[in-house]
Amino acid sequence: MLIAVPKEIKKNETRVALTPQYAANFTASGHQIIIEKNAGLCAGFKDEEYIKVGAQIAKNPQETFSNADLIFKIWAPYEQELNYLSQGQTILCNSQNLKTFQHLKKFSTARINLFALDLIPRISRAQNMDILSSQDALSGYEAAILGAQCLHSVVPLFMTAAGTLPPVKALVIGLGVSCLQAAATIRRLGALVYATDIRPETQEQALSVGAEFVKEITNEFLKSVKLIITGATRRGKSAPKVLTAKQLSALSPDCIIIDMAADSGGNIIKEKLSPQIKLIQDNHLACRIPTSASTLYAGNIFHFCKTLLKNNSLQPDFDDEIIATTAVCCHGQINHPYLTGR
Repeated sequence: MLIAVPKEIKKNETRVALTPQYAANFTASGHQIIIEKNAGLCAGFKDEEYIKVGAQIAKNPQETFSNADLIFKIWAPYEQELNYLSQGQTILCNSQNLKTFQHLKKFSTARINLFALDLIPRISRAQNMDILSSQDALSGYEAAILGAQCLHSVVPLFMTAAGTLPPVKALVIGLGVSCLQAAATIRRLGALVYATDIRPETQEQALSVGAEFVKEITNEFLKSVKLIITGATRRGKSAPKVLTAKQLSALSPDCIIIDMAADSGGNIIKEKLSPQIKLIQDNHLACRIPTSASTLYAGNIFHFCKTLLKNNSLQPDFDDEIIATTAVCCHGQINHPYLTGR
C-alpha cells in the first residue's frame, strides 16, 4: 500500500502524523511511504531521516495525496485539501476540526473514507491507539510548564539566607487526562496542588498524583491561588464554565490561568476576568513539544493500523468496536456521533 503523509496546514500546527521511527516499521512490512517535503521539520525530523528508512519525498501536496491508498494526518483535511483527494482514499486523523455536517458530507459525496482517531473507544485494548490520551497527557504537562514560566513567583519552597519563599498554590479543575498530568507535573516542580472535579470518583485519582481534592472552592481559598489550570470538557458539547464571576473577582491580580478547553468555548468567562490576570486559552499545547507529540501520535496510528489492516491491505472489520466507532465516513455513509444530527 502507498501511505501518504502531508504537511499540516493548520495555523501553528507543528506536529507530523508519522515519524521516521514508525515509517521504518511500515516500510519493513512492505508498504510504500511518501511524505511531503519538510512535513516533519517543525517536529525535528529532517527529510533525510525519512529517506534513510525507505520513504519518498513529495514536492507538494498534490504529489503527496496523488495515488495514495492510506493518508495519515493530524487534522481532517481542510477545504483546500479536499481538491487533492480522490475516490476510495482512506484517511486516519483527528476529526475535531470538522464542525458541521455539511463539511463531513463533502467527504461522503467524494467517497472518501475517514477514520477519526479522536473517537477511539475507551477500552483497554485500544489504549495504545488513543490519540486524545497521548496528546492530552502532553498538553497537561506543557500547561504546568507554561504556567510555571508565567508565574511571578518561584514554584517550590525556596529557602535562602535572605528569607524563605513559600511554595506556590496551584488549583487544577477538571480531572481528565490532561489535568491529571498537569497536577502531577506542577506537583513535581514543588507546588502545593489542589484539584477538583464534579465527579466524586476522581478524588482518588487526584490523591494519586499528589494533589489534595477540594470539594468546595471558596473565595477565601481562591485569594491565595497563584496558578489555575482547567481542562473540563464534554464530548460534542460546549465546555462548562468552572468558576463564577464572583469567584473570578476573588483571584489575586498576579494569578495565572491556563485554560485547555479553548476549542469548545473555554472554561473561563473572559469578560469577567480582571485585566491584570494573565489568561492563556489553548487546548493544543502538545504542539509546543512537537517531537514528543508526533512520536506518540505516530505510535497511536501504527497500533490502529494493526487492527485496520489485514495482510497489508485495507480490510476494516465493522464488527470490531474500534473500527465501527472510528469509521465516521466510510463507503458513502456518515456515522459521526456529533455531526449527523444536521
